[in-house]
Amino acid sequence: MLNLSELLQTGLSAEVKKTVELEDTIGNSSPYLNQYLSTSACAALAVQAAMAATENLLPEGYLSVGRRIDLEHEIPAMLGTTVTVKAVLREVRGNRLIFDVTGTDALGTIFRGVNERVVVNRLGLDEKGAERARQLKELKERL
Repeated sequence: MLNLSELLQTGLSAEVKKTVELEDTIGNSSPYLNQYLSTSACAALAVQAAMAATENLLPEGYLSVGRRIDLEHEIPAMLGTTVTVKAVLREVRGNRLIFDVTGTDALGTIFRGVNERVVVNRLGLDEKGAERARQLKELKERL
């Protein structure tokens, strides 16, 4: 069995930077909000930073997949703002990786949260996905 504690140390981190563009406001449910960084864009940046932290550190054939994400906005970020998102590995629990994530601009914190990821074998993931698709197809054919 893969022992992630031997491969990854707590405190491991990565950052991504992004200037808020119109595409980063998509997903806001009100036209009034189309000038602000959306929750879905914050989540995407958090995931990107967490994945970058383990890039090239997992054995061949393994990857991390999202299990849970929890974000809390503290202040809005508008179009044109440069946002830095940092993910720090807080805990390795079996095959689970718990990252603390913080999004900041030049003045301070915009959002913070937790991204929990699970390290899986890519082939096993493909098999489970294919099996689920097969079951759904059979169900649809019966209905």
